[in-house]
Amino acid sequence: MIIRTVSQQHFFLYLICISIVAIFDTYNSIVRLKPDKTKNENEKKSNKKLNKTSDKGTLKLIYLTKYIPNILAILIYYFFKNSHYASLLSSNLSAILGILTFIAGFLIRQIAIIQLGKFYTYKVSTTDDHEMIDTGLYAYMRHPAYTGTFLELTGAAFLYNHFILSWFISLSYFIVIHKRIQQEEKILIEKFGLKYQEYMKRAGMFLPKMK
Repeated sequence: MIIRTVSQQHFFLYLICISIVAIFDTYNSIVRLKPDKTKNENEKKSNKKLNKTSDKGTLKLIYLTKYIPNILAILIYYFFKNSHYASLLSSNLSAILGILTFIAGFLIRQIAIIQLGKFYTYKVSTTDDHEMIDTGLYAYMRHPAYTGTFLELTGAAFLYNHFILSWFISLSYFIVIHKRIQQEEKILIEKFGLKYQEYMKRAGMFLPKMK
């Protein structure tokens, strides 16, 4: 275990990563989820009518676990800049792992969102015209977008390289996401039945299944 302070270079890289997460969260919520104004209201009502919806407060928890630990990390850096803390990784190793993990997570999440197409939403819900996506990344993982976000936060945590706070940054998100997925899959099973249950046997929740 190494005793160190947060380096300015590592913190700058960490801040860039968290900013990218926030920017693309905003982009996805404003642009990708923006209603299609070219369709008339009757068509939208018939095609986009929600059959099932069940969030149970998990969306708020997701935002809290994504940003509260990182706000805390930023405050600690600025107000306790010269304080020492424990780290398990060397400075160079944490930087390499952090950047590579973040890039992998970012690419996985954005590809997963694109492959979901019009069925991408922040709501735990299905629609009348809902289709089960099991191609692309979804042929191997049932929730690659969540996998991508977890890797983004883990990459940022590697860059911050704080033994206690870094775990908090990534693992708190994982715990909330696991709860949300239980809600999502309950609704998807109700919608698609045996077809989705068979899909669950083929594809892993966060990672591809070993064959």
